[in-house]
Amino acid sequence: MLDFRPGDQFAAGHVPGSINIPLSGQFASWAGILLGLSSRPLLVATSPQQLSEARTRLVRVGIDDARGYLQDGIEGWVRAGLNLAELPQITVQQLNEHFGADKFQLLDVRRKPEWETGHIEAAAWWPLEDFKTSLPQVDRNAPIAVLCKGGYRSMIACSWLRREGFRNVTNVIGGFDAWEEARLPFVTEVPVAV
Repeated sequence: MLDFRPGDQFAAGHVPGSINIPLSGQFASWAGILLGLSSRPLLVATSPQQLSEARTRLVRVGIDDARGYLQDGIEGWVRAGLNLAELPQITVQQLNEHFGADKFQLLDVRRKPEWETGHIEAAAWWPLEDFKTSLPQVDRNAPIAVLCKGGYRSMIACSWLRREGFRNVTNVIGGFDAWEEARLPFVTEVPVAV
C-alpha cells in the first residue's frame, strides 16, 4: 500500500505495513526509486482529487499499473473495524535529551553531500535511496530515531523500516534543519577554507 497523505496524518494513523510517500514533495521520484517502475501499489488517498493527482504523477515516472485504491481511504478502513498503526514522532530537543542518554540509535537518511556538510556525531548514515537494495545496519531491537533534512524522507524511511519488521521506529520532526536551528551540536566532514 502506498499512502501519500502528509506525514503527520500518516503518523497519527495508517494501514499497517503501508509505505508513506507524501504527495507534497518529490512523490513520484521517490516512488519510482523505492517501489520500482514495475510496482503495482494499492493507493491510499483522502480525496478523489488527491487520488487523481497521485496517479498522474506516478504515470509520469512509469508506474502506470496501480492495483487500485482503498475505497473511502483511512475512514473506510476504520469503518470496517480494522486497526490502524501509529508512528511516534519526537522533536529535536527530545532527541537531544534521549540520544545523549543512549535511549535511541540515530539514523540519518540524507544524501552524502548533506551528510558531509554536517551531521550529528554519533548518527549512523544510510541514504534513503539505498533502502531498496539493502536495509541499514542497525539493531532491529533497539529504539531507532530517523532524521533527514526536514522530515519528508525520514517519514518515508520510518514507514519502510516498519514494513520491514523494525517495530521501535520514531520520526524526528523537522530533521537536521530543526537540529541546526536549535543550535544543537554537529560535526562536518568537509574541510572549510579560511
